[in-house]
Amino acid sequence: MQALAAVAQRDPNAAYDLGLRLLRGDGVERNSYQALQWLRQAGDNGHMQAQLALGRIYLMGFEEMGSDPAEAEAWLTRAAAQGSKEARDLIPQAQAAKVDEQSLYQVREAYRKSWMTWYGSYPYYWVWGPAGWHPR
Repeated sequence: MQALAAVAQRDPNAAYDLGLRLLRGDGVERNSYQALQWLRQAGDNGHMQAQLALGRIYLMGFEEMGSDPAEAEAWLTRAAAQGSKEARDLIPQAQAAKVDEQSLYQVREAYRKSWMTWYGSYPYYWVWGPAGWHPR
């Protein structure tokens, strides 16, 4: 993972992959704090999938972290600006969750049930091979 972390310092796809691997516990010990750090780095560098993932995480909360609809809206807006239909569809839910506790509860419950579906199915951009990490 150190080799992927070195690549992730300069490549948003690798930062996104490392965030997902840490979120999933895929080949590494699960660490949601570090996962969010890597996803944020990728998102700050324009990675649309990372922005969408962060929007979903902040919308419904994750593990010890509660939801933050304002932060969710910010990330979803960035992903939507890059063409993510899914992010565009989630923005009204984030906006409603900011002003209404019942809406926030409904969003959390709906997406908590589909948690593994969305983050478990996102593919990686980088893979390990005989020469080390390389783009897929």
